[in-house]
Amino acid sequence: MLSAHRPHMLPLLSSLSSLVAHLRRQQHSSFVSLSRSPQAAEAWRLLCHSSLALLILYNRRRECEVSKLTIQEYQNRATPQPHPPGAAPTLTPLEASLSPFERQVLCHLPRAGVLGKRGRVQPLILPPHSEPCLELLLQTRPGVGVDPQNPYLFARPYHSPATPLRGADLLRSLARASGTKNPQALTQTRVRRQVAILTQLLLLGEGEGEGAGQGAGQGSSAAQRLEGFLQKEYHVTQSCARIGQDPGLMGRVGRVVLCGERDGVLFRGMSLHHICLELDVMSGNSADSLTDDSDAEQRKVPEKGPAGRRGRGKTQPPRRRRTSAPPAPASSVNPSPAPAPRRRSAQPKSGKRGVLKRPWSEAERAAVEFHLSGNIADLRVPAKADCERCLHLCPLLVTNRRDWRAIKFYCHNRIQLLKKRERREGGASGLGLSVC
Repeated sequence: MLSAHRPHMLPLLSSLSSLVAHLRRQQHSSFVSLSRSPQAAEAWRLLCHSSLALLILYNRRRECEVSKLTIQEYQNRATPQPHPPGAAPTLTPLEASLSPFERQVLCHLPRAGVLGKRGRVQPLILPPHSEPCLELLLQTRPGVGVDPQNPYLFARPYHSPATPLRGADLLRSLARASGTKNPQALTQTRVRRQVAILTQLLLLGEGEGEGAGQGAGQGSSAAQRLEGFLQKEYHVTQSCARIGQDPGLMGRVGRVVLCGERDGVLFRGMSLHHICLELDVMSGNSADSLTDDSDAEQRKVPEKGPAGRRGRGKTQPPRRRRTSAPPAPASSVNPSPAPAPRRRSAQPKSGKRGVLKRPWSEAERAAVEFHLSGNIADLRVPAKADCERCLHLCPLLVTNRRDWRAIKFYCHNRIQLLKKRERREGGASGLGLSVC
């Protein structure tokens, strides 16, 4: 088991942080080169690629929608104004499409509207430090071979048709070039929401208060808004001042935001550590991954049949060929009715009621064996008071609807397994002595 003081980075967060760091370095170096020589086509291309990739990762929109951001849509972007304290905020249609996390925590970033599916306008949040880069791209695009009639912001130089860059291909190539361990996991459609939440947490507080002279206080206000959001939405009191230096805390906050937005789960009075253990129990996933909804989507995919094709979930038996029934005898004028089929009883044959068995997760087992380690070591079944004390000390068991009887039976089964092992080992050692 990992120590609480040892930072543990999730696999998806590790790959994403490497990619984001690579894109930020490329964006900074190309911005400096293009500022010094506005005619440098290679610097313009690198700046355009890194800016588009960061914009795709920062938002939950499809790659094609982000790539088709026009110059007019970018120039019509809106910067949210702070609401007076105590007054009810009035949400515009663009802000209403954002998630509560994006509205409350990322309230200082400008938003642009892009055309999405079925003609709907989708919000697009501009990442920190992106506006100076996009302004430089607009100023220097005539000198690098971009078609003047191209309406898209992320255009392709030396291409006469008015076509934008292909965001999916660009992100795939940049993920491979960044040296991440699992680049294909960052470009999957089912993890788009997780990638956006983690990218927003990675860049939390950057670019806030630019020009206001806040300096070192940039990250503190963003962390305070994150703490207020967790307290308001999920009743979780957690200090997020060092979230940029604690990848374990960042991963837990990302999981809570993801599952809270998807399922509306309320974690009243629980810490982030216990919440993630509870999410493992609910989803059946390990704590080392952040793809909670990916497994649910995989279950919807039908299994492949024996011929390798994706067919129905259950293999249908071959149809029986119809055979002509023999003619009824002429003497049978009033045939006897066919016997009615026997109905199966709703209860099993043993007479016991059907009980839905829920397997114990690793988190639940660890909690019970930690609090009742003395009883299990002494091969002594705990009493009711001991089981209730275990429930009081571990809220994870209470939220998963475990009662004192379930804990007692778990300890009983564990003790019986240990006794069997002792008898088996004792018999094997006795057999070895007799042979000698």
